[in-house]
Amino acid sequence: MPFYGFASLFISSYLWYTISWNVDSGYDRFDIKYVIVCIFRWGFPRKNRHVFLQFLIKYIFNPSE
Repeated sequence: MPFYGFASLFISSYLWYTISWNVDSGYDRFDIKYVIVCIFRWGFPRKNRHVFLQFLIKYIFNPSE
């Protein structure tokens, strides 16, 4: 039983840290004028905390090109 108590303590602390640091929050932007898709996400606190990706829409709908 103590194992389950310690395991639940570690899992709950991990979940509270991810909530307080806003891990995996962000936005998606579909810009038809410039024909791009932008994806922005926050990660865990470290040197490179954010992820920013840009794609052309034609590569999403036709990936073979």
